[in-house]
Amino acid sequence: MAKSNVKKRAISEEEYTTNKVLTVFSVCLLGVLVLMVVERLLDYVSTWAAGMVLVRVLIGVGAAGVLWAVWLLTREASGKRTAARRIICGRNVMIVSVMTVLCMSVIHYIGTQPIKMLYVILPVLAVYYLVYHSYAPEFFLIALDAGLAMGLMFVVHRTLDSVSFGWMPYAAVGAAVVLAVLQLVCVVRLRGQKGKFTFRGKKVDTQFSRNAYIMLMVTPLLMAALTLLVWAMPAQMAIAIGAAAAYLFITAVYYTVKLM
Repeated sequence: MAKSNVKKRAISEEEYTTNKVLTVFSVCLLGVLVLMVVERLLDYVSTWAAGMVLVRVLIGVGAAGVLWAVWLLTREASGKRTAARRIICGRNVMIVSVMTVLCMSVIHYIGTQPIKMLYVILPVLAVYYLVYHSYAPEFFLIALDAGLAMGLMFVVHRTLDSVSFGWMPYAAVGAAVVLAVLQLVCVVRLRGQKGKFTFRGKKVDTQFSRNAYIMLMVTPLLMAALTLLVWAMPAQMAIAIGAAAAYLFITAVYYTVKLM
């Protein structure tokens, strides 16, 4: 009987994770569709006013969502409502609502320029969420390193000859180096503690595999080196980003095979 209950709980947790991933993908897809409508309205003089009204309405919806999230969080903190295995909980509603307010506010004050960036950010967030729940913990960090590095390479290349943002390439390269050093320090400490650390009074086991520590030390160094390559030799940007993407693809295949 006890084994049956454990099995039911495990299945329920697996279903909950699947539902979370599907929900995140659905919300990101809906966000992209809404952005497409907003961009189309704002691109034409005849529909620009309607587009701005839609943007303001979405800001209002996001603000209402923040208030709803606060109410849910208050009830969850008081024990009147549980957030366990709930898709609609205070934290999730707060994240979606705050992102809605921020994105629409940026579009309201800047224009349609950020929308193209959001077209990339939203699907990437959904993919990273899938990786976080489906793959080994170290591969999520490897994918995060590669994604951040490719973003920093793009920033370095686009702003290297800019007069207004002449400081940006140095900031991007500095960020790549600092992040690499911080990760190396953390990985070395975790290796010494056998992958365990204490967070908010609770012991956490990272559940890294045996080869994870080597991968987590090689990856940030490689990504920082590729970012420096783009800074020193801008013409080699395609090669650097291609190398980072190939590295990510190879590790993705490796960890996918391990799941089988």
